[in-house]
Amino acid sequence: MDIKRFIPDHAITTVPVLALLFALHYFLSPDDSAEDGIEATGSLSYDYWRPGIESEELDIVAGLSQLELDDVKRDQLIRDLLQQGKFKQARTQLLEVAAALMLADDQSQLGETLLLLGEVAINQQELAAAEVYLQESLYLAMSRDDVVGTARGYQLLGQLNIRARELARRAANTYDQLWQARNSIARGIYQGVNDNLQMVIRDNLEIRRYGAAADAWEALASLHEQVHDGYQAQQARIEAARLFASTGQITHVRRLIDGLDRSLISDSDIDSIEREIEGLLEEHQQDLVKTSQARDYQMLYHHYLRIDQPERAWKFRIKSSEMLSNTSDRSMFQRQADVIAVLYNSNFAMDRARRYLDKAGKIYDDSGVSDGLEKTREMESLIY
Repeated sequence: MDIKRFIPDHAITTVPVLALLFALHYFLSPDDSAEDGIEATGSLSYDYWRPGIESEELDIVAGLSQLELDDVKRDQLIRDLLQQGKFKQARTQLLEVAAALMLADDQSQLGETLLLLGEVAINQQELAAAEVYLQESLYLAMSRDDVVGTARGYQLLGQLNIRARELARRAANTYDQLWQARNSIARGIYQGVNDNLQMVIRDNLEIRRYGAAADAWEALASLHEQVHDGYQAQQARIEAARLFASTGQITHVRRLIDGLDRSLISDSDIDSIEREIEGLLEEHQQDLVKTSQARDYQMLYHHYLRIDQPERAWKFRIKSSEMLSNTSDRSMFQRQADVIAVLYNSNFAMDRARRYLDKAGKIYDDSGVSDGLEKTREMESLIY
Protein backbone atom coordinates (compact mmCIF):
# COMPACT_ATOMS: atom_id res chain seq x y z
CA MET A 1 0.00 0.00 0.00
CA ASP A 2 1.61 3.21 -1.16
CA ILE A 3 0.41 5.79 1.37
CA LYS A 4 1.45 9.42 0.82
CA ARG A 5 2.99 11.28 3.66
CA PHE A 6 2.65 14.95 4.54
CA ILE A 7 5.74 16.44 6.16
CA PRO A 8 5.07 19.63 8.15
CA ASP A 9 7.48 22.53 8.29
CA HIS A 10 9.86 22.55 11.21
CA ALA A 11 11.66 25.83 10.69
CA ILE A 12 13.23 27.11 13.90
CA THR A 13 14.00 30.74 14.52
CA THR A 14 14.76 33.06 17.38
CA VAL A 15 13.60 36.61 17.84
CA PRO A 16 16.04 38.37 20.16
CA VAL A 17 14.37 41.71 19.51
CA LEU A 18 11.19 40.40 21.13
CA ALA A 19 13.10 39.48 24.25
CA LEU A 20 14.58 42.96 24.44
CA LEU A 21 11.17 44.58 24.00
CA PHE A 22 9.70 42.38 26.72
CA ALA A 23 12.54 43.33 29.06
CA LEU A 24 12.11 47.04 28.43
CA HIS A 25 8.36 46.82 28.90
CA TYR A 26 8.39 44.95 32.18
CA PHE A 27 11.33 46.63 33.83
CA LEU A 28 10.26 50.14 32.90
CA SER A 29 6.50 49.81 33.36
CA PRO A 30 5.24 50.86 36.81
CA ASP A 31 3.12 48.46 38.80
CA ASP A 32 1.29 50.84 41.10
CA SER A 33 -1.54 48.45 41.86
CA ALA A 34 0.76 45.77 43.29
CA GLU A 35 1.48 45.61 46.98
CA ASP A 36 4.00 43.68 48.95
CA GLY A 37 2.69 40.48 50.43
CA ILE A 38 2.11 36.88 49.51
CA GLU A 39 -0.87 34.57 49.66
CA ALA A 40 -0.75 31.16 51.29
CA THR A 41 0.38 28.47 48.87
CA GLY A 42 -2.22 25.94 47.81
CA SER A 43 -1.69 22.25 47.18
CA LEU A 44 1.86 21.35 46.21
CA SER A 45 0.96 18.05 44.61
CA TYR A 46 0.27 17.74 40.89
CA ASP A 47 -0.52 14.85 38.57
CA TYR A 48 2.12 15.31 35.88
CA TRP A 49 0.51 12.90 33.43
CA ARG A 50 -3.14 13.96 33.50
CA PRO A 51 -5.07 14.17 30.19
CA GLY A 52 -4.84 17.23 27.96
CA ILE A 53 -7.16 20.16 27.36
CA GLU A 54 -10.60 19.01 28.45
CA SER A 55 -12.49 21.99 27.00
CA GLU A 56 -11.40 21.01 23.49
CA GLU A 57 -12.05 17.28 23.67
CA LEU A 58 -13.03 15.73 20.33
CA ASP A 59 -16.11 13.51 20.19
CA ILE A 60 -14.09 10.32 19.76
CA VAL A 61 -16.80 7.95 21.02
CA ALA A 62 -19.16 9.32 18.36
CA GLY A 63 -16.52 8.50 15.77
CA LEU A 64 -16.29 4.98 17.13
CA SER A 65 -20.06 4.59 16.78
CA GLN A 66 -19.77 5.64 13.15
CA LEU A 67 -17.14 2.96 12.62
CA GLU A 68 -19.65 0.23 13.62
CA LEU A 69 -17.27 -2.55 14.63
CA ASP A 70 -18.58 -6.10 14.22
CA ASP A 71 -16.53 -7.27 17.21
CA VAL A 72 -18.72 -6.23 20.16
CA LYS A 73 -16.09 -7.05 22.77
CA ARG A 74 -13.39 -5.05 21.03
CA ASP A 75 -15.83 -2.17 20.51
CA GLN A 76 -16.60 -2.08 24.24
CA LEU A 77 -12.91 -2.42 25.15
CA ILE A 78 -11.98 0.57 22.99
CA ARG A 79 -14.84 2.61 24.44
CA ASP A 80 -13.73 1.76 27.98
CA LEU A 81 -10.11 2.67 27.22
CA LEU A 82 -11.16 6.00 25.70
CA GLN A 83 -13.42 6.88 28.60
CA GLN A 84 -10.64 6.01 31.07
CA GLY A 85 -8.21 8.26 29.20
CA LYS A 86 -6.02 5.31 28.16
CA PHE A 87 -5.53 6.69 24.67
CA LYS A 88 -2.31 4.88 23.83
CA GLN A 89 -3.87 1.50 24.56
CA ALA A 90 -6.95 2.49 22.56
CA ARG A 91 -4.73 3.42 19.61
CA THR A 92 -3.15 -0.04 19.65
CA GLN A 93 -6.59 -1.65 19.54
CA LEU A 94 -7.64 0.61 16.67
CA LEU A 95 -4.45 -0.22 14.77
CA GLU A 96 -5.30 -3.91 15.07
CA VAL A 97 -8.74 -3.12 13.65
CA ALA A 98 -7.11 -1.14 10.84
CA ALA A 99 -4.72 -4.00 10.03
CA ALA A 100 -7.64 -6.45 9.70
CA LEU A 101 -9.50 -4.01 7.44
CA MET A 102 -6.38 -3.51 5.32
CA LEU A 103 -6.06 -7.30 4.81
CA ALA A 104 -9.78 -7.52 3.96
CA ASP A 105 -9.28 -4.63 1.48
CA ASP A 106 -12.11 -2.73 3.14
CA GLN A 107 -10.79 0.72 2.29
CA SER A 108 -13.93 2.54 3.38
CA GLN A 109 -13.79 1.24 6.95
CA LEU A 110 -10.01 1.48 6.97
CA GLY A 111 -10.32 5.18 6.16
CA GLU A 112 -12.83 5.64 8.99
CA THR A 113 -10.49 3.88 11.41
CA LEU A 114 -7.55 6.05 10.39
CA LEU A 115 -9.69 9.16 10.88
CA LEU A 116 -10.52 7.96 14.37
CA LEU A 117 -6.86 7.23 15.09
CA GLY A 118 -6.11 10.80 14.03
CA GLU A 119 -8.72 12.16 16.42
CA VAL A 120 -7.33 10.10 19.31
CA ALA A 121 -3.79 11.32 18.58
CA ILE A 122 -4.98 14.95 18.43
CA ASN A 123 -6.56 14.43 21.85
CA GLN A 124 -3.20 13.17 23.12
CA GLN A 125 -1.49 16.27 21.67
CA GLU A 126 0.64 13.95 19.51
CA LEU A 127 0.05 16.07 16.44
CA ALA A 128 2.75 14.57 14.21
CA ALA A 129 1.25 11.08 14.61
CA ALA A 130 -2.24 12.49 14.07
CA GLU A 131 -1.14 14.08 10.81
CA VAL A 132 0.16 10.75 9.50
CA TYR A 133 -3.14 8.98 10.21
CA LEU A 134 -5.22 11.78 8.72
CA GLN A 135 -3.10 12.01 5.58
CA GLU A 136 -3.42 8.25 5.09
CA SER A 137 -7.19 8.48 5.48
CA LEU A 138 -7.35 11.42 3.08
CA TYR A 139 -5.35 9.50 0.48
CA LEU A 140 -7.70 6.52 0.73
CA ALA A 141 -10.79 8.74 0.45
CA MET A 142 -9.44 10.56 -2.60
CA SER A 143 -8.43 7.30 -4.31
CA ARG A 144 -12.03 6.04 -3.90
CA ASP A 145 -13.60 9.36 -4.93
CA ASP A 146 -15.22 9.47 -1.49
CA VAL A 147 -16.32 13.10 -1.44
CA VAL A 148 -17.55 13.23 2.17
CA GLY A 149 -14.56 11.22 3.44
CA THR A 150 -12.21 13.64 1.66
CA ALA A 151 -13.98 16.62 3.23
CA ARG A 152 -13.77 15.07 6.70
CA GLY A 153 -10.06 14.43 6.22
CA TYR A 154 -9.45 18.05 5.27
CA GLN A 155 -11.64 19.21 8.14
CA LEU A 156 -9.71 17.22 10.75
CA LEU A 157 -6.38 18.35 9.31
CA GLY A 158 -7.65 21.89 9.76
CA GLN A 159 -8.64 21.08 13.33
CA LEU A 160 -5.19 19.60 13.96
CA ASN A 161 -3.46 22.79 12.86
CA ILE A 162 -5.82 24.94 14.93
CA ARG A 163 -4.87 22.81 17.94
CA ALA A 164 -1.19 23.32 17.13
CA ARG A 165 -1.74 27.08 17.17
CA GLU A 166 -3.73 26.88 20.42
CA LEU A 167 -0.98 24.92 22.15
CA ALA A 168 1.65 27.35 20.88
CA ARG A 169 -0.29 30.37 22.13
CA ARG A 170 -0.79 28.77 25.54
CA ALA A 171 2.93 27.97 25.72
CA ALA A 172 3.78 31.57 24.84
CA ASN A 173 1.32 32.90 27.40
CA THR A 174 2.76 30.78 30.22
CA TYR A 175 6.27 31.83 29.19
CA ASP A 176 5.24 35.49 29.38
CA GLN A 177 3.55 35.00 32.77
CA LEU A 178 6.60 33.22 34.18
CA TRP A 179 8.83 36.05 32.96
CA GLN A 180 6.56 38.62 34.62
CA ALA A 181 6.55 36.63 37.88
CA ARG A 182 10.34 36.46 37.96
CA ASN A 183 10.52 40.17 37.25
CA SER A 184 8.08 40.94 40.09
CA ILE A 185 10.10 38.82 42.52
CA ALA A 186 13.31 40.60 41.51
CA ARG A 187 11.61 43.97 42.12
CA GLY A 188 10.28 42.89 45.51
CA ILE A 189 6.62 42.96 44.37
CA TYR A 190 4.92 39.82 45.63
CA GLN A 191 1.18 40.51 45.49
CA GLY A 192 -0.53 38.04 43.15
CA VAL A 193 2.70 36.33 42.13
CA ASN A 194 1.92 33.08 43.95
CA ASP A 195 -1.43 32.69 42.16
CA ASN A 196 0.16 33.53 38.81
CA LEU A 197 2.88 30.93 39.26
CA GLN A 198 0.36 28.29 40.32
CA MET A 199 -1.56 29.02 37.11
CA VAL A 200 1.63 28.82 35.04
CA ILE A 201 2.38 25.41 36.55
CA ARG A 202 -1.13 24.10 35.86
CA ASP A 203 -1.18 25.40 32.28
CA ASN A 204 2.26 24.01 31.44
CA LEU A 205 1.29 20.59 32.79
CA GLU A 206 -1.86 20.61 30.67
CA ILE A 207 0.09 21.30 27.49
CA ARG A 208 2.81 18.84 28.53
CA ARG A 209 5.66 21.36 28.88
CA TYR A 210 7.17 19.72 31.95
CA GLY A 211 10.46 21.61 31.90
CA ALA A 212 8.62 24.94 31.89
CA ALA A 213 6.47 23.75 34.80
CA ALA A 214 9.61 22.82 36.73
CA ASP A 215 11.04 26.28 36.04
CA ALA A 216 7.85 27.78 37.49
CA TRP A 217 8.24 25.65 40.62
CA GLU A 218 11.76 27.03 41.03
CA ALA A 219 10.44 30.56 40.66
CA LEU A 220 7.88 29.78 43.34
CA ALA A 221 10.66 28.54 45.59
CA SER A 222 12.47 31.85 45.05
CA LEU A 223 9.29 33.73 45.95
CA HIS A 224 8.95 31.88 49.25
CA GLU A 225 12.61 32.46 50.03
CA GLN A 226 12.12 36.20 49.59
CA VAL A 227 9.38 36.22 52.23
CA HIS A 228 11.38 33.86 54.50
CA ASP A 229 9.07 30.87 54.21
CA GLY A 230 11.71 28.16 54.14
CA TYR A 231 9.30 25.25 54.38
CA GLN A 232 7.23 26.28 51.32
CA ALA A 233 10.44 27.01 49.40
CA GLN A 234 11.64 23.48 50.17
CA GLN A 235 8.37 21.95 48.98
CA ALA A 236 8.51 23.90 45.72
CA ARG A 237 12.07 22.73 45.10
CA ILE A 238 11.06 19.13 45.68
CA GLU A 239 8.21 19.44 43.15
CA ALA A 240 10.63 20.93 40.62
CA ALA A 241 13.03 18.02 41.23
CA ARG A 242 10.24 15.50 40.67
CA LEU A 243 9.36 17.07 37.33
CA PHE A 244 12.96 17.25 36.19
CA ALA A 245 13.45 13.61 37.24
CA SER A 246 10.39 12.53 35.25
CA THR A 247 12.08 13.86 32.10
CA GLY A 248 15.57 12.59 32.96
CA GLN A 249 17.24 15.94 33.67
CA ILE A 250 19.49 14.55 36.38
CA THR A 251 21.78 17.61 36.66
CA HIS A 252 18.84 19.80 37.67
CA VAL A 253 17.59 17.11 40.02
CA ARG A 254 20.88 16.81 41.90
CA ARG A 255 21.25 20.58 42.13
CA LEU A 256 17.80 20.90 43.70
CA ILE A 257 18.12 17.93 46.06
CA ASP A 258 21.62 18.91 47.20
CA GLY A 259 20.36 22.43 47.87
CA LEU A 260 17.67 21.34 50.33
CA ASP A 261 18.00 22.64 53.88
CA ARG A 262 18.34 19.43 55.89
CA SER A 263 17.33 21.24 59.06
CA LEU A 264 13.83 21.71 57.67
CA ILE A 265 13.22 18.11 56.63
CA SER A 266 13.66 14.82 58.46
CA ASP A 267 16.08 12.12 57.39
CA SER A 268 13.20 9.72 56.72
CA ASP A 269 11.52 12.28 54.43
CA ILE A 270 14.79 12.86 52.60
CA ASP A 271 15.18 9.10 52.08
CA SER A 272 11.60 8.87 50.80
CA ILE A 273 12.10 11.77 48.38
CA GLU A 274 15.36 10.32 47.06
CA ARG A 275 13.72 6.91 46.51
CA GLU A 276 10.91 8.58 44.60
CA ILE A 277 13.38 10.58 42.51
CA GLU A 278 15.39 7.45 41.72
CA GLY A 279 12.17 5.70 40.69
CA LEU A 280 11.26 8.53 38.31
CA LEU A 281 14.76 8.53 36.81
CA GLU A 282 14.63 4.77 36.36
CA GLU A 283 11.20 5.02 34.73
CA HIS A 284 12.62 7.63 32.36
CA GLN A 285 15.46 5.29 31.38
CA GLN A 286 13.00 2.47 30.73
CA ASP A 287 10.90 4.83 28.61
CA LEU A 288 13.97 5.66 26.52
CA VAL A 289 14.58 1.99 25.82
CA LYS A 290 10.95 1.37 24.90
CA THR A 291 10.66 4.41 22.65
CA SER A 292 13.87 3.37 20.90
CA GLN A 293 12.43 -0.10 20.29
CA ALA A 294 9.19 1.49 19.05
CA ARG A 295 11.17 3.55 16.52
CA ASP A 296 12.92 0.40 15.31
CA TYR A 297 9.55 -1.31 14.79
CA GLN A 298 8.29 1.76 12.94
CA MET A 299 11.31 1.64 10.62
CA LEU A 300 10.57 -2.03 9.91
CA TYR A 301 6.96 -1.07 9.16
CA HIS A 302 8.12 1.40 6.51
CA HIS A 303 10.67 -1.10 5.16
CA TYR A 304 8.09 -3.82 4.57
CA LEU A 305 5.66 -1.34 3.05
CA ARG A 306 8.32 -0.37 0.52
CA ILE A 307 8.87 -3.99 -0.53
CA ASP A 308 5.12 -4.56 -0.81
CA GLN A 309 4.58 -6.77 2.24
CA PRO A 310 1.77 -4.82 3.95
CA GLU A 311 0.64 -7.64 6.26
CA ARG A 312 4.09 -8.00 7.78
CA ALA A 313 4.50 -4.22 7.83
CA TRP A 314 1.34 -3.67 9.88
CA LYS A 315 2.45 -6.27 12.43
CA PHE A 316 5.45 -4.07 13.18
CA ARG A 317 3.29 -0.96 13.24
CA ILE A 318 1.14 -2.60 15.92
CA LYS A 319 4.26 -3.72 17.83
CA SER A 320 5.49 -0.14 17.81
CA SER A 321 2.18 1.07 19.25
CA GLU A 322 2.18 -1.70 21.88
CA MET A 323 5.67 -0.71 22.99
CA LEU A 324 4.69 2.96 23.33
CA SER A 325 1.53 2.05 25.24
CA ASN A 326 3.77 0.67 28.00
CA THR A 327 5.63 3.95 28.46
CA SER A 328 4.66 6.84 30.70
CA ASP A 329 2.55 9.60 29.16
CA ARG A 330 5.52 11.93 29.68
CA SER A 331 7.78 9.96 27.35
CA MET A 332 6.58 11.76 24.20
CA PHE A 333 7.01 15.21 25.73
CA GLN A 334 10.46 15.08 27.31
CA ARG A 335 12.14 17.66 25.09
CA GLN A 336 10.22 20.45 23.40
CA ALA A 337 11.32 23.31 21.18
CA ASP A 338 11.91 26.81 22.49
CA VAL A 339 8.64 28.64 22.98
CA ILE A 340 9.47 31.40 20.46
CA ALA A 341 10.21 28.81 17.78
CA VAL A 342 6.96 27.00 18.62
CA LEU A 343 4.97 30.24 18.37
CA TYR A 344 6.68 31.22 15.12
CA ASN A 345 5.98 27.85 13.50
CA SER A 346 2.36 28.02 14.58
CA ASN A 347 1.89 30.86 12.09
CA PHE A 348 2.39 28.28 9.35
CA ALA A 349 -0.12 26.03 11.11
CA MET A 350 -2.73 28.77 10.69
CA ASP A 351 -1.98 28.98 6.97
CA ARG A 352 -2.39 25.22 6.64
CA ALA A 353 -5.61 25.30 8.68
CA ARG A 354 -7.08 27.89 6.31
CA ARG A 355 -6.20 25.83 3.24
CA TYR A 356 -7.56 22.59 4.66
CA LEU A 357 -10.79 24.11 5.94
CA ASP A 358 -11.31 26.03 2.70
CA LYS A 359 -11.08 22.75 0.77
CA ALA A 360 -13.43 21.00 3.21
CA GLY A 361 -15.93 23.88 3.04
CA LYS A 362 -16.00 23.87 -0.76
CA ILE A 363 -16.60 20.12 -0.86
CA TYR A 364 -19.39 20.30 1.71
CA ASP A 365 -20.95 23.27 -0.09
CA ASP A 366 -20.85 21.56 -3.49
CA SER A 367 -22.27 18.35 -1.97
CA GLY A 368 -25.02 20.12 -0.04
CA VAL A 369 -23.81 18.78 3.33
CA SER A 370 -25.00 21.68 5.48
CA ASP A 371 -23.93 20.23 8.85
CA GLY A 372 -20.37 19.67 7.65
CA LEU A 373 -20.25 23.14 6.11
CA GLU A 374 -21.51 24.76 9.32
CA LYS A 375 -18.93 22.93 11.45
CA THR A 376 -16.17 23.93 9.04
CA ARG A 377 -17.22 27.57 9.24
CA GLU A 378 -17.13 27.35 13.03
CA MET A 379 -13.58 25.98 12.86
CA GLU A 380 -12.56 28.77 10.50
CA SER A 381 -13.68 31.30 13.09
CA LEU A 382 -11.03 29.91 15.46
CA ILE A 383 -8.16 30.77 13.13
CA TYR A 384 -6.04 33.63 14.44
